[in-house]
Amino acid sequence: MGCIRSLRERATFEINVKRSRFIGNCVRVRDEESARSFIKEISAIFPDASHNCWAYRISSTGREVANYSDAGEPHGSAGMPILGAIDHLGLSDVTVVVTRYFGGIKLGVRGLIDAYGNTALETLKKAGIVDYCRSFELKLRLDYSRWNDFTRLLSEGKDYTAVSIDYAGDVSAVLLVIEENWSRVTGLLDERRIGYEKGSEMEMPFPAGE
Repeated sequence: MGCIRSLRERATFEINVKRSRFIGNCVRVRDEESARSFIKEISAIFPDASHNCWAYRISSTGREVANYSDAGEPHGSAGMPILGAIDHLGLSDVTVVVTRYFGGIKLGVRGLIDAYGNTALETLKKAGIVDYCRSFELKLRLDYSRWNDFTRLLSEGKDYTAVSIDYAGDVSAVLLVIEENWSRVTGLLDERRIGYEKGSEMEMPFPAGE
């Protein structure tokens, strides 16, 4: 598994549309149990709401799963637009709940689609979007000249992320390398006969690309 585009943090966003109050909440989840737990949590926070509509998409389990609910709104007017917002941003491992307090003015199906979809979209954007990538620790110790050569040929933030660097004596570094970059980075080290150790597998957020 490579990278999965998801949320940096949990977020809440609120907007009023023709007196109806729409409150979006979103979170990163890793399985359907966590998604259902979040939906229950938000529904319990707003038990007197007119509707608590939701959608989620999950892929980190190795199987793509998506689900949604209109929660009493007209068919296709809430859950699908929320899922559409998730898909528009190319996200997975995400759950969104949009709560509505009816304000007395009917919005119609088109109005509901826009209100639920836009609320979900803005909530997701507020959470921040990052790529979670399977990565490995790379531990190495080398002299300053070789370190300067290494950093000249490879760039932090693109080829690796520095976890720690100790400049006392020789340079001792712990780097994090995305799986797809591992062969290229270690190939350079092998070519220059720089010893290294492969550490733990980790998952780290990286700024989302275009």
